[in-house]
Order: sequence, then structure tokens, then C-alpha cells
Amino acid sequence: MRLTKDEARILAEAIDDYKYKVVASNSNYKELGVFPKLHQLQLKLELFGDDKRRYGRTSQDDLNDLFVRFAKHNK
Repeated sequence: MRLTKDEARILAEAIDDYKYKVVASNSNYKELGVFPKLHQLQLKLELFGDDKRRYGRTSQDDLNDLFVRFAKHNK
């Protein structure tokens, strides 16, 4: 399975919220060190999703723009 840069950024945003909830819901996860692993995964996805072509004076690449692009291309 291949991910696009936009998909990777969406997943990174989802993990950013999820990692706190999953560790709080189960004390065993805290002992297993799940939070740091999820954080590493989030950083990997953010790094992969970083699209250098979207940097610039007129670039619009916030989360809203990301979801608009994602919805248009995945109908």
C-alpha cells in the first residue's frame, strides 16, 4: 500500500490526537512504551508528508487546504 504525502499528513494529525487517548485508556500501554512509538510514527509520517513544492510566497498548505485537496482527489 502506498500513501500520498497528503494522506501521510492526515494520518500524522490523527496519531497526534490518538496517542494521548490510547495511553490514557490502558495503563499497560504506558508500561509497554506505546506513546513514544506512536510519537515516532507520527514524526515519520510528518517527515514523509512534508512537500517542499508547497513552500513559497503564494502557497496555501494549511490543514484546511489539505482536506480540500484530499476530498477532491478521492471522490
